[in-house]
Amino acid sequence: MTFPINSANLPTQWRFTHPTAFENFLGIVRGASLAVLIFIGWLDYITGYEFGFFIFYFIPVAIAAWYCGQKDGIWVAIASAICWYLSDRLTHHPYSRAYFIYWEMFMRFLSFLTTSTTLSKIRRMVLNEELLIAELLETRSKLEKHIGLVELTKDQ
Repeated sequence: MTFPINSANLPTQWRFTHPTAFENFLGIVRGASLAVLIFIGWLDYITGYEFGFFIFYFIPVAIAAWYCGQKDGIWVAIASAICWYLSDRLTHHPYSRAYFIYWEMFMRFLSFLTTSTTLSKIRRMVLNEELLIAELLETRSKLEKHIGLVELTKDQ
C-alpha cells in the first residue's frame, strides 16, 4: 500500500519508526529480524535454561509485524517458538513430565502470535488513518477551491 508523498506528510513518512519507513527494503528487514532471532536463540542456548531469554524473542516478532505486516509477523512468531523450543531442548531442561516442554512452547507461541497480530493491527490502523487524513486534506483543498470560485462569481 503506497501513499501519496506530499510536503504535509513528509516528516512522518520518513521517520524510521513509521510502518512504511523500510517498505523498499522488506527483504533486508526480514533478514534482520531472522538474524536477531538466531542471535537471541544462540544466546538463550549458551546461557542455559536457568537464565530466561523469553522476553527477548519478542524483538524480532515486533520488527517483522511492524515493518513487514501480519503474515511476516506470524512466520517470525512461529520461528521464535521453534527457536525457543530448540534452545530449551538442547540445554536439556528437566521437566517433571515429558509433555510440559510442548505446553511451554505452545504458550510462548501464543504470546508471540498475540504480539504479532496486535502490532500488525495497529500498523494497519496507522496506515489507514494516514490514508483517511490524505483523502480529507484533498477533499478540503477541493472544497476551498470551490468556495473560492463561488465567492468570485458572487462578487461579479
